[in-house]
Amino acid sequence: MKTLQEQFNLIQEGKGHKDMFLKSARRLFPEYVTNYASYNEVTTILKQRGVLSEVIVGGGIVTQRTFDPFKAFDAYVNEEYTVAGGVGKTYAAQQLNPVKPPKATGAYDVKAVNSKPSKEVEAYGAEMGYNNQNPDNIDNLYGQEFLEGYYAEMKDPKNVDKTIDQLKEIVRKNLAKNSSHYVENAAFGIKGIGYTKDAPGLGEGEPAKGKYKASGYGDLPKKK
Repeated sequence: MKTLQEQFNLIQEGKGHKDMFLKSARRLFPEYVTNYASYNEVTTILKQRGVLSEVIVGGGIVTQRTFDPFKAFDAYVNEEYTVAGGVGKTYAAQQLNPVKPPKATGAYDVKAVNSKPSKEVEAYGAEMGYNNQNPDNIDNLYGQEFLEGYYAEMKDPKNVDKTIDQLKEIVRKNLAKNSSHYVENAAFGIKGIGYTKDAPGLGEGEPAKGKYKASGYGDLPKKK
């Protein structure tokens, strides 16, 4: 299929079809070309937008091929930087600031599923000097749980005289010991309530037993 510029070139040479050109223009650039625009209107708009171009030489019109962003993108994705495609030496050479192909850094050797970080990730962490296993660092704690803990400590009358930094330190210590501290001991910001297994309907379930265990109920417990 010919590009819009190639169709325009053929029309200028008396070989193309304006109807086909208009259909392609409406399909490719619906934001510029309306269904009621004429051929002259469409070509004027596309020239203003840099999609089409032409140069007048010696009283005649000579069309000049422009950089095709669609072909360039396909070439970039496929890393086909040596394919001319009729628009120049290489696609990258057509640009003022050529985009160089990315260099392989070993990322292609990393498996999709890993039980531990890749060597590149570990090396980058070591280079940056960041330890994501340090529980004393607030940035390594679960953010939402930290906010819940801060809210609970802030509401506690015992902490009325404490500063923001002191409250943060209390939360950090509690979460470093138990990441679910405030889920279990201060749900909804209220100390003294939280998730527990020691209540009817909670805790670890027991598998169904007996003749009818396939139903999910099993034998009813015997009355004492």
